[in-house]
Amino acid sequence: MFSRLSNTRKLLIIFFIALMPIGLITTDYYFMSPGPPYQWEIDYGNNENYEFEGNLYQLTVRRDEANVFVYLWSLVNPSYDLYPKELILPDGVTPQELSEISIQNMRTSGNVAIAVALKNIGYEIETKGEGVAVVGLLDDSPVKNKLKKGDLLNSINNVQIFSATEFISTLRTYSIGETVSIGLIRVVDGVSEQLFIETTLIEHVEYKGEPMVGFLATTVNERFDFPFEVDIKTGNVGGPSAGLMMALNVYNNLIPQDITNSMVVAGTGTIEIDGSVGPVGGIKQKIIAAKRAGAELILVPVANFEEAKPFETDDTAIIAVESFDDALSVILQYSSR
Repeated sequence: MFSRLSNTRKLLIIFFIALMPIGLITTDYYFMSPGPPYQWEIDYGNNENYEFEGNLYQLTVRRDEANVFVYLWSLVNPSYDLYPKELILPDGVTPQELSEISIQNMRTSGNVAIAVALKNIGYEIETKGEGVAVVGLLDDSPVKNKLKKGDLLNSINNVQIFSATEFISTLRTYSIGETVSIGLIRVVDGVSEQLFIETTLIEHVEYKGEPMVGFLATTVNERFDFPFEVDIKTGNVGGPSAGLMMALNVYNNLIPQDITNSMVVAGTGTIEIDGSVGPVGGIKQKIIAAKRAGAELILVPVANFEEAKPFETDDTAIIAVESFDDALSVILQYSSR
């Protein structure tokens, strides 16, 4: 069959085959592109739950190391973005470890989402954790020479911290440029020592106006006491940005009234135990994915609204929300029209 092709086509095939090894070389960048919208299966055990006809899509992105082909494609495709590897992969963390941490963050976010939904229905929920473990440090972090991988953070300005969600929500009570004292336990020669460091908060590398310290962390032994089984089957999808929508899905499954009224709703945003909604990365890619899924209403965190707003059309409303209660109110307002 190859012999029947014109010489020009043969040369093109040989040219592309020759380029393959070069194109698969990994660059120093990560790419981000729209991921599929999810409405994950949720198992409630023997507890009564309700199906609903509308959609409450969780929005995702695809993020991975960019080879030469993907790098070049990202330069001409407006739905793709490129990020220097050091902004995504902290010093001392492998891509495999980053993936595992991301999946763990999704599981933690799912548990927080369940807790928020159940609390809004009327259940009392207790959460427990043993501190925040440092698993990696960004290259330009002001604490790069102060914190170490394995440090267990347990306070901010003498306020006790038991989980990563508490750390983030407490950090948001301070402003970029403020100095805070962070308490931590460090094991030195087999002996645990309580230490304190001071650092100035910097602006988050992805979320404009959000303070951060500059490290990757995970909660140690975080536990949630739920009154019955709730299992959100997220598979290998990682990251905490689906928290808001997971909470809304659980809430809608556990009440008789369908809050969507058959409407297609999509959204993104982290969720904290107090119901507050935090910013996310990849907002452009998530809005593109939502519009492809036919979303009539898209919920975004306040911090991401300016970037998301230009994508609004007559067929798709984009609304900023600060909390679970905000999101619920907006959905009920739009679904009753």
